[in-house]
Amino acid sequence: MLLAHLWPAGAGFAATRELLLGDAERGRETFQTQQCIVCHSVGGEGGRTAPDLARAAGRGFAPAEMVSLLWNHAPKMWAAMAKSGIRRPRLNEQQAADLFAFFFAARYFEKPGDARRGETLFEARRCAQCHGLAHPAREGIRPVSEWETMDDPIALAQSMWNHARDMKPAFESLRTVPPRLSPQDFTDLVAYVRSLPGTRQQSPRFAPDSTRNGGEVFAAKGCRSCHNGAWKLEARPTRYSFTEFAAAMWNHAPIFRYDPVRISAQDRRSLVGYLASLQFFEERGNPERGQAVFARKRCATCHDNPATGAPGLAGRAAE
Repeated sequence: MLLAHLWPAGAGFAATRELLLGDAERGRETFQTQQCIVCHSVGGEGGRTAPDLARAAGRGFAPAEMVSLLWNHAPKMWAAMAKSGIRRPRLNEQQAADLFAFFFAARYFEKPGDARRGETLFEARRCAQCHGLAHPAREGIRPVSEWETMDDPIALAQSMWNHARDMKPAFESLRTVPPRLSPQDFTDLVAYVRSLPGTRQQSPRFAPDSTRNGGEVFAAKGCRSCHNGAWKLEARPTRYSFTEFAAAMWNHAPIFRYDPVRISAQDRRSLVGYLASLQFFEERGNPERGQAVFARKRCATCHDNPATGAPGLAGRAAE
């Protein structure tokens, strides 16, 4: 919503409490039609005068941080666009959500991994005992070259969750327990696997489902039976990238007394849409500190001054 306010589609300030869920494919189209691609590239495709947005910016990147970067970047960007004769983009809220999803899918918000460290971890965590690189190391277990989710962070979370369940007999036969993976471990393992010749590379996708559907899946899969009270996800001060989310899902699965339920591709879309609506992937704000920043940055000079014509902001998020 704030991103759309930087490039408003109309005179009104259309704020809402209902979170709009983005779609990466629509975000890719918006990135092109709004001419962002003239200056910025994504994975080498596009302009060269501005940073490539497929290069990782860091872990735990939230929408609010994206807005702050764009706010700081806007004057320079608008000047460059005017000089090149490019029309300033105008976004509505859905387009802003789609762009954010596109950047997520392009892994812009993931911390870079170390493939060398990932290779060491692949051996040290005993992955290689079951998973061969080009050929199966054990009968019935797919080699790394056949893995299909390296470019989809949401699919990775689903795969890791289901994989932890399937690997339980293998760990029992080896008389060991599943290794815990830190977010950096997981990032490095992914970097290693993606660097291997023959590893399948897919087009990034990020299309969470509706909040309502996600809430139903969250209840049907039994998540709500544990995540209530002090364990309610709405109350947890998290700030996750999707790589961190995948690592958390992997570490979470072995704590179940019984085998955790399987999660389908549609389930993952629904669950992520629901979690996103809870701001689970965002850092919680502090309204008192926000009030101080509002005063210090002199926002009120325009937004509390009827003479400027700028909209007042108090209460607008409830509209």
